[in-house]
Order: sequence, then structure tokens, then C-alpha cells
Amino acid sequence: MNKSLEVMTTNNICGYFVLRKPIYNFDLQGREFFRKEPPCIGCICYSGISRMPWFDLDDEDYYYSGTLPHEVIELRNEIDEQYRDFSDIELLRDLDKTKRILAFSNRHQDRNEICVAFSETLAKQKGTFISDSTIQWLGVDVFFSGYGSILEQGIFAKPDLFPEFIIRLNMNGLFDLGSDFVNSYIDKYIEVSEAHNLEPIADVIATVDRVAVGRLLPQRGKA
Repeated sequence: MNKSLEVMTTNNICGYFVLRKPIYNFDLQGREFFRKEPPCIGCICYSGISRMPWFDLDDEDYYYSGTLPHEVIELRNEIDEQYRDFSDIELLRDLDKTKRILAFSNRHQDRNEICVAFSETLAKQKGTFISDSTIQWLGVDVFFSGYGSILEQGIFAKPDLFPEFIIRLNMNGLFDLGSDFVNSYIDKYIEVSEAHNLEPIADVIATVDRVAVGRLLPQRGKA
């Protein structure tokens, strides 16, 4: 599929972000179109890049009320001003800062984790670097800029439309690195999207990106 995804073994990434853990990937208030329960098919839960990124940093009770600590506000502004581009994927290159955001996001409950991302498109837009951390690579997500993951909004929203692809998902609800099924899934999504009220992507297929997603594992003896 994408030969560049083979670099995953070298920990070559485009950046870090804080995502909700798969079982906490929901918002009971349904804010910002997030689900009120985690997107799962049986025991397989979606573990891709559209897991409410930076959500607990942006909690309106703190962010919009002006009660966020000054340091946290500066970190949020850094994400907005320096790391946002046409990819619609906000990443940080600084792991220490990402860890501070994680600590703040988990101040009440351990619901978030640090993840990493890599794709050819992100590499061109954001550059890459080698992470010294231990990374568990979860698989490949399919991301539509301006909309989100068409795995999360496709197969996890209406699994009956994609029976042949459910068995192709790995235990993380993604496609395996190097999977041959990504292109055929995109074709299937385009085929059924109009008739089943899914976000149309046929005219903007160039903006659909295959993003490898990993989870940062804590170093032994460290948090």
C-alpha cells in the first residue's frame, strides 16, 4: 500500500497528540458531534486519530470560562498557532509539553493517552522526527481532512454497510500496517456514502489520507 509506512519500525513520526482512550471515546453531553458511547463493533473499539483529540484540554468549563492555568493556556495556543495546518490534525513535537497536557487532561480521571501519527501527507506538511519512546503501533486509520476518520464515521457508524471489512479490522479497529484493504474500503465507502447519508468524498479523494497511529507506552519505572 504505502511503502513509507514501513518506517514505523524506526519510530519515525510526525508528532504527538493526546487522545481519549478507546473505552472513554465518548461525551455524554454529545458536544461537537461526539458520540454518547464509544464506537465499538462487538469487542473491537475504534482506536484511531478521531478519538476526541485534546478534548479534556478544551473542556468548555475551563477553556472558555478563562479558568485554565496560564501554562495550559500557553500550551493550547501553541497547538493552535504553530501546529495546525490544512491537515486538520493538531500535533506537538515536544513530548514533555505533551506529557504536561496529558497530566492536566487526566487530572480527574485517567481517560486519555499520548498517541503518535505518521503519514506521507503529514510528513510533507509537518516534517518528521525520530521518537526515543516505546511505541505500540495500532494500525492505519483513513482520514478525510475537514471531516475526520471515515473508519469511525463509516464502518463504526453503520457496520451493516461494510460486512466484508469488519473481518479485516485488527483488534484496535484499524487496518494493519501495510494492509491491502485500505483502497478497497475507500472505494466501498464512496459507493455507499450518498445513498446512506455518509459524508461524500468522491470529489475530494485527494484529501483522504492513510495515517498510521501509535500509542506511547510508559517507560519502565516511569509514569
